[in-house]
Amino acid sequence: MPPYTISYDDFISPDENKRLEVFLRDRTSEDPEMKILRKEIRGIVRTALTSLPRRERYIIEKRFGLRDDRNLTLEAISKTLQLSKERVRQLEQEALGKLRWALDRIRNEILAA
Repeated sequence: MPPYTISYDDFISPDENKRLEVFLRDRTSEDPEMKILRKEIRGIVRTALTSLPRRERYIIEKRFGLRDDRNLTLEAISKTLQLSKERVRQLEQEALGKLRWALDRIRNEILAA
């Protein structure tokens, strides 16, 4: 008797609306498509970050853990830069505005291609 083959996309049974892949999916590893998408997004964000002045780029990278996965507080960054927390917050807001503009520009370039 030949071996019985089933597809990953087959339904478990006619009564259930669940496919075999739901049960066989590896939930411990990242979806390859998501992995590629994350890598692409990181590249786009890095490109946008290059449009910022060095100090603003440093603040954004440290606040959001873009370099070492450690999000620093305004206070920690202010001590490093020898600025007030309020000034760091202002610079952060200015930088985020510039980033939005840069990311919009990049998005428009991608959509136009």
